Amino acid sequence: VVSATTIGNLTSVNQTDGSGDGSGSGTGASSGTGIPGGPGEDTDDDDVDVLSPLSMSFLGVFLSIVIFLSVAGNILVCIAIYTERSLRRIGNLFLASLAIADLFVASLVMTFAGVNDLLGYWIFGAQFCDTWVAFDVMCSTASILNLCAISLDRYIHIKDPLRYRTE
Repeated sequence: VVSATTIGNLTSVNQTDGSGDGSGSGTGASSGTGIPGGPGEDTDDDDVDVLSPLSMSFLGVFLSIVIFLSVAGNILVCIAIYTERSLRRIGNLFLASLAIADLFVASLVMTFAGVNDLLGYWIFGAQFCDTWVAFDVMCSTASILNLCAISLDRYIHIKDPLRYRTE
């Protein structure tokens, strides 16, 4: 992820070929910002991958459905474990912890990533960009560590089933 400050600095740079007019029409140097497809960059229309408004709408609806189902499904898992007393076992508590971590991924990470993917640039500011990256790393790591704990729990249950506490 590139922060908004970096993007602002890149777009304000005007590389010239030394001719003094800033057009970059001389030989031996590139014009523009150095970003492929960026301002001042000479590109063919065939090379640019731009989605039509209809495909952007479909993508936005698809991402919204995925985010909604992720949030709703993880909330249902938490409610089921909380309300049903027979589900309150160690193995299922690990699943509840995983559901909470994935709920944070869906609400704190996927929503802003979806907006970023649809617009093609970060609109939330440089400070929140750094915060969002921290949320991404923290929530994804929590989810992975929960999966490791569930795997270890299943291993212990299979390895020594008589000593594994089921209540």
